[in-house]
Amino acid sequence: MAETPKAVSLTVEIGGEQHAIRSTADREDVERCARFLDENISEVHRRAGLMDAYKATILAALSITARYFEAQADLADLRARTALRSSSLAEEVESGLKEDAGS
Repeated sequence: MAETPKAVSLTVEIGGEQHAIRSTADREDVERCARFLDENISEVHRRAGLMDAYKATILAALSITARYFEAQADLADLRARTALRSSSLAEEVESGLKEDAGS
């Protein structure tokens, strides 16, 4: 039976505020995600100028989500192209083996 990961508590800073997080994810991963979100919020603030923290957070989350969906689409496209190429290569190898066997 798989052991359930133990939840750890840590504090991260996002948008200039401290947030207590309890997670079963790796501490470094949680900190990396928090830094990424914080950097995106800061970027929204830089581009938009004066904006309240809530709106900047929402815009940052929308930007991150758009990039996530774009990456998912890119990954699906890559998988489809890889499957097609693999199938084509397998057919070429099979055809070559048949030709060699007929010689």
